[in-house]
Amino acid sequence: MTATSKAKPKATLRSGDPLRVGRESVTYGRNVLMRNGSAFELQHRFFVNEPWELLAEAIARAVAPGKTRDIAQSFRRQAEDYFRAATTGRELAVRPVLLYYAFLNLSKAYGVAKGNANLAGRAHHGITCECKPKTIPRSTIKFARGGTLVFQELLRLLDGSVVVLGSELQLGHLLPQILPGHRLWCYATKRAERFLTVEKFDVLHVSAAKKVWLNLYLSRNDLEGLGISEKRVTSQADLTEFEIADGGTDSVCFQQRNPDSYSADQAEALVQIIRRNRNRVWETVKTGSPYRKPYIYCSPPAEQGKRLPQMLSIYLLMFFLGSVTRYSPGDFEDLLDSKYGPFFDTFISESPMQFLYLMASDILGREVSKPAII
Repeated sequence: MTATSKAKPKATLRSGDPLRVGRESVTYGRNVLMRNGSAFELQHRFFVNEPWELLAEAIARAVAPGKTRDIAQSFRRQAEDYFRAATTGRELAVRPVLLYYAFLNLSKAYGVAKGNANLAGRAHHGITCECKPKTIPRSTIKFARGGTLVFQELLRLLDGSVVVLGSELQLGHLLPQILPGHRLWCYATKRAERFLTVEKFDVLHVSAAKKVWLNLYLSRNDLEGLGISEKRVTSQADLTEFEIADGGTDSVCFQQRNPDSYSADQAEALVQIIRRNRNRVWETVKTGSPYRKPYIYCSPPAEQGKRLPQMLSIYLLMFFLGSVTRYSPGDFEDLLDSKYGPFFDTFISESPMQFLYLMASDILGREVSKPAII
C-alpha cells in the first residue's frame, strides 16, 4: 500500500433482530430447519452413541416399500459391518479399504434415500487413482464419465462444484482440505494453516423489510497470527457475497452483502442462505457442547477449482489410501514412513466418525451428535 492510498472503508454493521422461528431463536446450521407442510420448524439435534438404527428408520421413511428400499437397507447394513470391522481392527493397513467400502455403501444408501434409484442397480465408483509414494503431492485421482457413478452423484447431492470433475485432482490439493490432522499437514509441508475458526454466527432479520441475512465472525488474533488479511479471507474462503464490517476490537465480521427476501415465512430466506453456504463451512463433530465447531477454509487462487464439500474430501482420501493398501501395500508403508505419516495415521483414526455423523445428519436432514460422556 502506498503512502497516498487508502484502505477500503468497512461496511456499516446492519441493524437487525435475531431471527426466530416459532418461539425460538435460530442458531445457524446445515440442518436446523424442517419443512412441515407449507411452514418450517426448528429441529433439535439427536444424541445417539451410534446412528445406524436412526439411518435405518430414515431410509424406511424416505423409500417406498419394495426392492429398492430393501437394497438401500442392505447398503446400510454392509456399511455398518465394514465400519465396525475397520474401527475395531488393529492392523492400520487394513482399515482404509474397509472404511472406503463403508463410505461407498453408506453413500449409495444416501443417494437412494434422496431419490436416485439407479444407485440400487449397477453403479461404479466414478474415480480411479495413481499413487506416487515418493512424490505424494503429485499422486492423482481421476474422475470417470458416463454411467451411474457414485462419487459424481454424491457431489451433486452435496451441492459441490462440477468444476472439480474437469481435470484430475492432485493429492497435494486434496490433503490440506482434510480438517482432522490439518496442522500435521502444515507441519509436513511447512505451510501456513488454511482453516479459520468461526467464532460465532448471527442470523438477523428485519421484519418490516422482510429481509434475512447471515453474519459470521472470525478472531482478529487468528488472522493476525497467520498473516491473513480480511480481503484475502473474502476471496480465498469463497465469501465474495460477504462484506467486511466492524466486528469490534476482537472480531472481524463478514456480513452478507445482500440480504435474502421472503414473502410470507422468514424461514424461506434462511433455507436459501443455508443452501448457499453449505460448503463454505466445515465442521468438527464434538462430544461436548456446542457439539459442532465451525471453520472456513482458505484455498490459494490456483486451487479454487479444487474445493470439495467436506465429506467428499474425506471420501476421496479414504478411497486413495484404500486403493494403495489393496493394490500396493508396500507403497502404503512408504506413505506411513514419509513426512506425511503422522497426518495419514491421524486421518485414518479420526475421520471415520466425523464422516459417519456428518453423513447421518444429511440423510436425516437433522443434526446427529454423539452424547457427552457423563
